[in-house]
Amino acid sequence: MDEFELHGIGVVTGREACVHALRSPDLTSDPGAGSPSVLLRDGDGHTRVRGVLREIIAGLEPLPDPVLATIEAVVGGLGPAFDLVRDFARPVAGAVTSAVLGVPLDDVFLDHLERTTANLDVFGGADRAGQTSAFRLAVQLSRTAAGPGGLTALRTAHAAGRLDDDELMLNPVVLAHAAYENSLNFLACAGLELATSGPRSVRELVTSICPARYVLRFGAGGPVAVSLTDGLPFGLGRHACPGSGVALAEGEVALTALAKLLDGGCEVGEVVWKSHPVFHGLAKAVVTRSGNR
Repeated sequence: MDEFELHGIGVVTGREACVHALRSPDLTSDPGAGSPSVLLRDGDGHTRVRGVLREIIAGLEPLPDPVLATIEAVVGGLGPAFDLVRDFARPVAGAVTSAVLGVPLDDVFLDHLERTTANLDVFGGADRAGQTSAFRLAVQLSRTAAGPGGLTALRTAHAAGRLDDDELMLNPVVLAHAAYENSLNFLACAGLELATSGPRSVRELVTSICPARYVLRFGAGGPVAVSLTDGLPFGLGRHACPGSGVALAEGEVALTALAKLLDGGCEVGEVVWKSHPVFHGLAKAVVTRSGNR
């Protein structure tokens, strides 16, 4: 196995080795702490919770017309100079995440969602701010009135005995984080690619950008991080991203609209990258359309 170290954790690289690791019955996503998160378990518990989440995601396939209209309105409202993160990726990812949950999400919620590192705290070991934000959002969502969508579906599944109390508390945050963080990072990075290199297909962009660089697995020899950067942006096997279809559709609509907006040319100004070891993304990237400098 091709490996190196990340924060003291062995890292598997190379497509063949990563495919083997992601499919291996000898590696588990469960660190043994009894987490209710669908991301940190295997076996029947994982299958059960994942089934509920997959039903929720299916409600966004294809993307509903109101979501499409919101995405197009975000791009249509971009000014002559705009930040690909704050003005483009964040509102698009936020709109889709809101549709996934079935509740409106304000900037304060999105701020906390960006601080939440979900199951990836294990890479750094001491992200108390991320854990605090995750807990805050779990409590907030537990008290939020919800319309049709994921939050209501989770509560219905709980009432039917398909989720226990802890699973109902935590997995709305897991769902929100998964829908938001990777989309935020992908859309901003893809927008920068369009601004600097011209049009490319969404599938090509998501593979080359790969906004989530690693997933964690546990084996007899300890934890290993499996790289997704060699053509596996949505993972593989039992923990493959169940929302890949929604992510691709979201990117197709948003990036097609952005490409048309930038068709007359543009100039990229200040670019600032995030430094997270797992999430690959931009903190800021200012674009000025030609004729507006």
